[in-house]
Amino acid sequence: MYNKFLEYLLENDPKKVVSKKGYLIRKVFSPLVRNVIAPMSSKNKYHVDKNKNLPKGRPLIFAPTHGLKDDIAMGIACTGRHTYLLFASLPDFFGTIDGPALWLNGVMLLDRKNKESRQAAKDKMKYVISLGADILMYPEGTLNKTENLLVQKLFPGIYDVAKRTHALVVPVAIIQEGKDIYSKVLDAVDICQYEKQEGLTVLRDLMATAKYELMEEYSKISRTDIGNAKEYWDNFLDDLVNQMFPYYDYEIENSSQYIDKNEITYLQVFAHLKNITPNTNNAFLFNKRLR
Repeated sequence: MYNKFLEYLLENDPKKVVSKKGYLIRKVFSPLVRNVIAPMSSKNKYHVDKNKNLPKGRPLIFAPTHGLKDDIAMGIACTGRHTYLLFASLPDFFGTIDGPALWLNGVMLLDRKNKESRQAAKDKMKYVISLGADILMYPEGTLNKTENLLVQKLFPGIYDVAKRTHALVVPVAIIQEGKDIYSKVLDAVDICQYEKQEGLTVLRDLMATAKYELMEEYSKISRTDIGNAKEYWDNFLDDLVNQMFPYYDYEIENSSQYIDKNEITYLQVFAHLKNITPNTNNAFLFNKRLR
């Protein structure tokens, strides 16, 4: 019976998972989840920013940054309307109280290890939008654990769904400072007025700018507080992951960020040095200042 239930939750046919009746029931419970359950699910204090200027006559896809354990609950809280969540952290969904709460709100599950499930996610979002719901998704795909990127490269699926449904995209930034979590909800933007790569770049820039503005306004940490940078960063990552233990899937979370196949990495640029025998004619290639 339990396995049948799991199969149902992970069904790729959107009409088998989401019905018109189910959508209407969840819409009734949405304010409870958004305004009560989501904020109460955390020991942190949410400073919710709701954009009252969002259009009502066109579907919306909310696109928050992703770098905190509370990103999901905060994202739901700050939308100000009923949204179906695209959710891919399956151990957390099936192993914690978050699962029933998200199901009550409206959720589309994605198994990142399954190619068919990944492909079906777009159809699920399109179908949910056709019922009248808006979408909440995290286009970075996984927690941002990079040292120097405010926002990681975005998966192109958000552009594809927006184009297929004529939806506008709402950039959202979320940061945490101690026990306080802050959000910033920007105005809706039509990223499909651009070609795909440019549209994704515009969205990423808006998300990163909003996140920087939140950091500039609320961040209190100074260089003296950081001390040893590597030790500080290692402790930060350990604390982040430990908050989700034991439902953190290391394998999938560490390999699910978007990889741009057209982008040349630092390692690729200097890979040729491994095949060169240093001599007086090519020694300049090993100069560290060239790196």
